[in-house]
Amino acid sequence: MAAAALRRHYAKMCELSDFRDPAIISWINEVLPDEPAKQRPHRKAWEFAMAASFLEDVGCLRDEARVLDVGAGKEAFLYWLTNRVGRVTAIDIYGQGHFSESEAPAAMLSEPSLYAPYPFRSDRLEVLSMDARALEFPDQSFDAVVSCSSIEHFGSREEIASSAREIGRVLRPGGHAFIVTELFVRRSLVDFAPIHFAARVLTAGRRAPTATLRRRHGLSEMFTPRELHRDVIKPSGLRLMQPLDRSMSEDTWSNVTIAHDDGSYTTTTGDPFPSILLRGGRSVFTSVCLPLEKAG
Repeated sequence: MAAAALRRHYAKMCELSDFRDPAIISWINEVLPDEPAKQRPHRKAWEFAMAASFLEDVGCLRDEARVLDVGAGKEAFLYWLTNRVGRVTAIDIYGQGHFSESEAPAAMLSEPSLYAPYPFRSDRLEVLSMDARALEFPDQSFDAVVSCSSIEHFGSREEIASSAREIGRVLRPGGHAFIVTELFVRRSLVDFAPIHFAARVLTAGRRAPTATLRRRHGLSEMFTPRELHRDVIKPSGLRLMQPLDRSMSEDTWSNVTIAHDDGSYTTTTGDPFPSILLRGGRSVFTSVCLPLEKAG
């Protein structure tokens, strides 16, 4: 499907102005019916709305469609998908890793209904424990692949690229992928990988202990536009259907969530919403969408 067939611009960052779009609000209300989107704008709700809208645009919301959700966890989106497509396969390293207690519990493998936010078609959901860097599916198995704010957690840049390559491999020709990840909106000069690596060397590892010449310490899970192309888009072998729009509406800056070293969060206004921009160290990032297509 050509980019001209898309009814909105998907290759963009989350903005507060998106929450004034009736279509986006409608999708949020459908996927997250208990989420007052207008009063509590949150980038996670936006991610689901954009993914749902994209799947409709490319013709994947139909009973014959097979959809893979990579790094699915127990998110509402995968349950919503079961009510809109023929088959949903959700993969994650359930019961393992940093998110095993909160976002990817082992019980998902045996009783996914425990986490369902509303009725869903359980006969159309398959939940598997699987490494996204080595998907255990034949080539061209799926009509669409979605992944919302997961790929950045898959390890080194090489491992992330492996996951992107796998997403492209399991898509059928003419199929579509919708990858949401995190992009720097404003990056401080001190948050470049070589600077972090120099700090590590000069302090014998006391500062930035995980930094390398290509990997930042503490901000390794965010991408620059160049890294997004190098580590996700190019390895996938898929075509970005629209140019990446990096513009940001001024009112989006009205509230910024600040991540502290102790794991706590505060905001610049004292209010939890809108929750769109996040500051780590001296840099600011948010969600970004990549609408991708496999050549037919």
